[in-house]
Amino acid sequence: MSHLATRITRSYGFRLTVGYVLVVTVFAAAWMWSLSAPLTDGVVEQQMQHLQSVAQAGVLVFADTSASTADTVDRLVARTNLRMTIIDTNGTVIADSEEDPELMGSHADRPEVISAQAGKVGTDRRTSATQNLEQIYIAVPATVNGESVVLRVSQPIEDIQAIADGSRSTGLLILLVALIVAILVSIRVTTTAAGQVKRLSQAAESMAAGRLDVRISEERGELSHMSTALADLRIQMRDRIGALDAERSYLRTVLDGLTDTVLMLEGDTIRFASSAASTMFRVPPGSMDGLTLDRSGLPTSLTTHIQHRLGAPRMTTEECDPDPTGRCLRVTVAPLDMQDGETRTLVAITDITERSQVDVIRRDFVTNASHELKTPTAAIQLLADSASDAADDGDTEQALAFASLISEESMRLSRLVKDLLDLSRLETTAPADSITNMREAVANAVIAHSVSAQHRGLEVVVDDSGVADEDLFVHADSTDVAVALDNLLDNAIKYTESGTVTVSLSADQTGARVAVSDTGIGIPAEDLPRLFERFYRVDRARSRASGGTGLGLALVRNVAERAGGSVEIASQLEKGSTFTLTLPRAI
Repeated sequence: MSHLATRITRSYGFRLTVGYVLVVTVFAAAWMWSLSAPLTDGVVEQQMQHLQSVAQAGVLVFADTSASTADTVDRLVARTNLRMTIIDTNGTVIADSEEDPELMGSHADRPEVISAQAGKVGTDRRTSATQNLEQIYIAVPATVNGESVVLRVSQPIEDIQAIADGSRSTGLLILLVALIVAILVSIRVTTTAAGQVKRLSQAAESMAAGRLDVRISEERGELSHMSTALADLRIQMRDRIGALDAERSYLRTVLDGLTDTVLMLEGDTIRFASSAASTMFRVPPGSMDGLTLDRSGLPTSLTTHIQHRLGAPRMTTEECDPDPTGRCLRVTVAPLDMQDGETRTLVAITDITERSQVDVIRRDFVTNASHELKTPTAAIQLLADSASDAADDGDTEQALAFASLISEESMRLSRLVKDLLDLSRLETTAPADSITNMREAVANAVIAHSVSAQHRGLEVVVDDSGVADEDLFVHADSTDVAVALDNLLDNAIKYTESGTVTVSLSADQTGARVAVSDTGIGIPAEDLPRLFERFYRVDRARSRASGGTGLGLALVRNVAERAGGSVEIASQLEKGSTFTLTLPRAI
């Protein structure tokens, strides 16, 4: 029995019926309350306005009549339950429609009379001293036979109460009928609506359980829109679930395509690991899914770093210290929304080892560049001071010598700045449509260095027999090629005491090669791997003495890499060196 009662009380129809009854009850209570004090107060307020209207009408009648005051008073309130009184300025009653004025005392102390004598509308509610009845009084100023008086109209409260009681009885009868009709209608409406809602709720529960093939009943009335919407929702849910499955597959494909390792954690358990994890940490693909961090096979330092940041309110990005192998990792830990009471966290791991190495190279470059710029600058400052002192001492010859040295240091500084600018330009992307005639580039470079070669007693020879009668164009910027040839010829001439500098041209279907060979001092084998580093010098004293900046071969390497080519070196001590620049051929 109790189970049946529970089912009934929990049913939608029962609760809807109770709701209707409660609403009707509230309205009935409000109606009954309005039939009590508010109704009586409303009737009293309405009667006071009526009495004021009668009093003001009496004022107009007295202003235009020549009849006696007593007759006029009786005529004005004849066949009504109203009482009219005329009072002079001294408070003496001149006429009254119900009592003998001679027997009535002074009314000078009545509140409504005092207000009327002041030119206002006076009101009061009290028990009459002459009739011993509670009455409402309205008094207004008036003029009778040219004299100022007070015209007062009153009515017993019991008459007003009788009017209110009549209205209340009518209202209660209407309320009773309305309650009966409302209860019958509510039962009918709730029975119909409950059946429709029950059928729709059952369909919704089936959909929530994943049974999207459930039949949706076609309801009538207001719920027809809901049944249609529920049927549409079933179709949309089916489409959405399919779309979510496709999106999940797409998202996994995207994450697996990233070079960064992405982990999805619930608590400290890995629910998803992108395929990059297997490459970065050498673990089998998918082997970490479902494992805790300490059992995942990740480096201990990394798992400790992640565990210390689980549950943090904000996203954190930090770089871990290099591990014993020198690898540097950047770890981003981002909290996600909590679901089902479980904390979810997204972890992205990036291998920044290469970037860290680039940062080290960049710092070294800045340090070396600063040092290289500081040397000629300090020399110029010292030579300028020395030249100034020599001039002050009248030693013109020494001053001119210092000035000549200043010029040499300035030229060296200029070359260094030019090489730095060339290096900066060569680190940008080359124009895609750049094509250079290698024959012309070699000829121009040889002409530019012929004077310096003659001063050292060297001969510069161009050997193009390997590409005789062939056009030789390369995919490279003409300025870049000129910079590379200029530095290769400059180095060959500077480090060759006697003999010949040979520029050889050769080509195949894919590339064109320029080989600059000399018969100079050669380069030790241990220095060859670092020869193309910026500011690296085999013999620092000799390089600076010859005016070198330490950037020449670095510029050659950048020219080759910028064009997609290469540069190679072969050297033997005391026999000479050969630098071969290979660039993509344009056919």
